[in-house]
Amino acid sequence: MPRFDAPAIYVRQSTEEQSSEHQLDDIREWLEQHDLDIGDVEVFAEQASGASADRDEFTDLVEAIENGEVTDVVVWEISRLARKGTLAQEFFDAAEDNEVVIHVTNGSVREIHPDGHGRLIADIIASVAAEERRNLIRRTESGIKRARKKGKWIGQVPAGFVRSGGYLKPNMDPDYEEGETGYLDIADALERLEDGGSYRAVAEDTPNISRPGLMNIDKDEARRAWYLEGEAEDDRVGEALENTEVDR
Repeated sequence: MPRFDAPAIYVRQSTEEQSSEHQLDDIREWLEQHDLDIGDVEVFAEQASGASADRDEFTDLVEAIENGEVTDVVVWEISRLARKGTLAQEFFDAAEDNEVVIHVTNGSVREIHPDGHGRLIADIIASVAAEERRNLIRRTESGIKRARKKGKWIGQVPAGFVRSGGYLKPNMDPDYEEGETGYLDIADALERLEDGGSYRAVAEDTPNISRPGLMNIDKDEARRAWYLEGEAEDDRVGEALENTEVDR
């Protein structure tokens, strides 16, 4: 059984919605197979994009490697280290230069040694992950462009509206318990502001809208027109208003 003087593990999840438990399960199993416990290793864990170099835990791990504080790094997949080719290469170089072995619990290469063993396959895997990321970005951007051309609304839905089949429409029957705000609620709030009401008082009387949110709408002339005049420069909003009978 090999001896690990100063092992560390690195765990990364991209978003709050993702879970790192599957990574930890595999890593714990690897540790048990090598007579180690999670308490025997230094843990570097974070939520961040694998394409970003601005990762505190990742940076700390690289510094620990360069300072000779780590002898082995255990990671679930190579893509957890980086989804950008240059970042992966920099990490591999740091490990190689400082005699650190990288152990991968899930993948076609299981160890990357300072003498170069496993490095070629790891480089290929890292390059494939980087290309997959680029393709995903292209597909996402293309999908957004197509949706916008069709008049679909992408992103956060404006106050007083809902999204139906990808398209905006004024919310004429809001579910207040679900945190919705009605289109007419916003229109009424703006009219009360015109009559001299304060942002705080009007917001408190308007379901599910904050004082800053109401202020942002009121100070945006184009958005105010959505509610008070039923007109919009944005064709997607304009169509939504035209297709809904609103008694103003």
